[in-house]
Amino acid sequence: MNLDYPTILFFFVITNIFNIALFSYQYFFHHKRWYLSMFILGIVFQTIAMILIAFRNSLPFLYSVQISNFFFISSFAITTFGLISFDDKIRKNILWLFVIFTFLFYFSFLLVAKDNIIRIIIQIIACAFFYTIGALSLFTNKKKYKFAIIISIALIIYTIFQLYRASILYHIDKPYLFLKGSTVDNWYLIISLFIVSTVRIGFIMLLKEIDENTILLKNTRIQKDKLKLEESNKTKDKLFSIIAHDLRSPFNSILGFSGLLIENVKTLEIEKSEEYLGFINSSAQNTLVLLDNLLNWAKSQTGQINFNPQQINLSSTINELVEGSNSLAAAKEISLCYNKTEEVTVYADEDMLKIVLRNLISNAIKFTKPSGNINILAEKGQNQIEITISDNGIGMNEESKAKLFKVGTNKTSIGTANEKGSGLGLILCKELVEKQGGKIWIESELGKGSDFKFTLPLKS
Repeated sequence: MNLDYPTILFFFVITNIFNIALFSYQYFFHHKRWYLSMFILGIVFQTIAMILIAFRNSLPFLYSVQISNFFFISSFAITTFGLISFDDKIRKNILWLFVIFTFLFYFSFLLVAKDNIIRIIIQIIACAFFYTIGALSLFTNKKKYKFAIIISIALIIYTIFQLYRASILYHIDKPYLFLKGSTVDNWYLIISLFIVSTVRIGFIMLLKEIDENTILLKNTRIQKDKLKLEESNKTKDKLFSIIAHDLRSPFNSILGFSGLLIENVKTLEIEKSEEYLGFINSSAQNTLVLLDNLLNWAKSQTGQINFNPQQINLSSTINELVEGSNSLAAAKEISLCYNKTEEVTVYADEDMLKIVLRNLISNAIKFTKPSGNINILAEKGQNQIEITISDNGIGMNEESKAKLFKVGTNKTSIGTANEKGSGLGLILCKELVEKQGGKIWIESELGKGSDFKFTLPLKS
C-alpha cells in the first residue's frame, strides 16, 4: 500500500489549523478556560513540528530533526495536560511530572539524534507515557463523563499501537527512513489521523457534556430553591396568621379591661380594680414576649442576629433570667428554682442563650398550674452541657410533641391561666440552639409535666 505522504502531511496541517481556529472560537466565545488554551498550544506545537518534517529535505538537521521533535514531545505533554484539566483543576504534581519528563525525553533524544530508529522509539515512548497518564486520569475521574471515557479508550488504543510500532522498529536490521513507504508508517498515519480526530471531537463533546451537566445542576438547584422559597412563604403566611390572631386577643383584653376601669373608675371596688389591672398587666407582658419573639425570629430569618460566641458563666446567666421571671411565676404562686451544682463555663452567644432560657422558662410558667414547681438543672458532660427546664405542669401527648418546633404544624395551646401564645418562642429556641452547635428536644408525659432540654458546647 503506497500513500502520498506529502498530501497526508498537508492534510494533517490543514486539519490542525482548522482545529486551532475551532478551539480558539470555543475559548473566546464559550469556554474561556486556561486548560483550553493549553490544548490549543499543544496543537500549535504539533503543527509546527509537522511543517518542519514536511520540509526536512530542504532544512538543516537542527530544524528538521532536533527542533521539530522538541515541538512534537512538548505537544504530547501540553495537549494531554489540557485534556486532563477539563474539570478546571490545576494538578501541580502531574504538571511538574510532565515538565521534568518532557526535558528528560528530549535530552535522551538529543543523545541519539543520529540514530533514526532509536530517536523515533524515544519519541514513541514519550507519546505513550503522556497519553497513558492522560487516559488513566480521564478514566478515573470521579464525575465519569462519557466522552472523557471515550477519549481515554482512544488514547490507550493509540498507546498500544505506538508501543507495537516501537517493537517492530527495534527489530529492523536494515536502515530505516521515516515516511519512506514502510507498512508500519502507513498504518501509523492512518491510525494517528483516526485517533487525533476522535480525541479532538471527543474533547469538544466533553465540553458540551460539561455545559449540559452544569445547566442541569443549576436548574435542579434553582428548582430546589424555588420549592424552599415557596415552602418558606407558606410557612411565614401561616405564622403571620397565627401572630395576627394572637396579637388581637391580648389587645382586646387590654382594651376591654381598661375600658371598664375608665367607665367605672369611681364606682369599682379596689379589689376589682386590682384584678382588672392584673389582667391588663398580664396581657401586656404576653404581648411584649410575643413581639420580642417575632422581632428576634425576623432577625434570625434575615441574618441580622449577630452570632458572637464566647466563654460565659452559665450560672450567672441562669440566675439573671430566674430573677427576671420570678414576678411572672409569683403571680401564679409557682416555685421557680435553679439547682446549681458547680460553676460551669459554656461557649455560647450570651444574647441568644438568654432568649432561649427566657422563652423556655416563660413556656414552663404558662403550662404549670398554680402552686406548681419549675426546676432548672445543668448537667456537665465531656464536651457539652445539658440544660433542663423541668415543670410539673399539664404535659403533652406524643402527637403534640411531634408538632413542636415546627411553624407549619405548631398549634398553640392555652396555658393554665388562659395564657395565649403563638408557639413562635419554641421555633426561635430551636434555631438559636442549633446555630450555637447544640440541639433541643422535649421529654413529656400527659398530666405529669414536661422537661425541655438543650445542649451547648463547653469549648469552641
